This record gives sequence, C-alpha cells and structure tokens, in this order.
Amino acid sequence: MELAYPTCAFPDDTGSFFVAELASGSTSLERNILELFEFLPDGCGHTRVTVAQRWRLSNDDVEVIFDEGWLPLRAWKRMTVPGSPRPDGHGDIRRYELRMPEVTIKRRTPDGEIVYEVLKPSGRTQEPGVLGMRPTAVIGPGRGLLTAWLKRARLSVGSKSREWVLDFREMVEKLQQVTLRRDEDRNEPTLGRTVRVYTIYGRESVFADENDVVVGDLGGLRTAQSLGVAPIAIRYDYGAPDPKGTP
Repeated sequence: MELAYPTCAFPDDTGSFFVAELASGSTSLERNILELFEFLPDGCGHTRVTVAQRWRLSNDDVEVIFDEGWLPLRAWKRMTVPGSPRPDGHGDIRRYELRMPEVTIKRRTPDGEIVYEVLKPSGRTQEPGVLGMRPTAVIGPGRGLLTAWLKRARLSVGSKSREWVLDFREMVEKLQQVTLRRDEDRNEPTLGRTVRVYTIYGRESVFADENDVVVGDLGGLRTAQSLGVAPIAIRYDYGAPDPKGTP
C-alpha cells in the first residue's frame, strides 16, 4: 500500500527554518565535497529536510519529512552519476515509507524498472518472523540530516541513545540498531567556537552548535562560512528533485 505524501489541507508557508552549507576543509581526506541542507516547516507540524551533496563519485539529492517530534515519516533519495551523458544522469530513485510497522521501499532503477521491497532488519538484531522495525532516526548522504536525530535525542554530555535506524547512504540500505553518543564538548579552532561532539557507530563523529545543528565532522567537513568560501550553489544537472512525483 502506498501512502499519500505527508501534508495537510491548509499548509502555512512559514519559510525556511534554517539553511546550512558544508564543504571539505584542508584536513579532509576526500576533497571537493559540497553539501547544502535546509529545514523547512510546512505549517502542518512537519519539517521537510532537503539535502544536496556533490562529490566526485555521486550526486545525492535527499528529502526526509519529520513529524513534530522529529520522528521520520518518509524518506526519498536520488543518486545520479557525475558527468553522465544520459538526460536522467543514470538516476537511481528510491522512496522509503516509514509510517507503517514495516519499512517499504519503492525504487526506480537506472533502467526504468520499478521494484518494491520490504526492508528486513540487519545483523543479529533480527528476530524470527519479524520483517521490519519502524526506525526512529535516519542516516542519509551528507551530515546535515543527523541534525534531526540530535534535536530529538537531546543528549547530555556522556549519555547515549540506541535506536532503530534506517541508514540509506549506500546502495544497499540497512535497518538496524545504532547508538548515538554525546562526547565531551571541544574547542574547535577551525570553526572558531566550542562545539558539541556526537558519535554514531562508535567511530563517526560530527560537530554541532548549541542548537544541535551539524556544523562539521571529524573528517574535515566544515561550514562554508568558516572556510571563507563563497555561498554554495548546487547544480541540478539532471533536473530538479521530484520527491512527490517519483519514483
């Protein structure tokens, strides 16, 4: 069953909640990464988060809709190949339905085939007879999307939260239990401020400001402003994202 796009009868255009631009800094192992993420309240109690990430191997466009408690309702991702001669960028488009007990995926492959799938839990957390678990957080391309999880978890220094998470960064998605941990705050000279430090999977650390908005990561990603670069202009070489109409 396909559910309707989350909205309400009389949405109130409340404008952008915030926009953030991230780019790879001088200490990054992977150069020329650009990320633009935006949080947009729709006036219905939902917040629509969009992410555009550009790097040498892939163009990723993402939309996730969260409810008023920062629980994910629906996720969408388009992956295109940089430099592809095809008008669609050899696009792979996937929609993740998160409002039901089972996580379902509708995918349009680069060949145009439509595929439906129920996502099973990964690893030893899978229980006999259980086809899916509803995730309370998502991890997608880029780092900005983690902001929603940080805002909902509201962890104090030294505390952690282990939750069911949909991680859809790779070609093969994972539904599994992941631990979010808040470490000691640190003074980060490259950002000119003290930042909150959060870690997922015990090895991936991101930096956030006092409002839990992601402003960088341990791998060298930083705000464009701190790097002194011009505002990021994301190109949509293969057409604007269409989360409502595709796949």
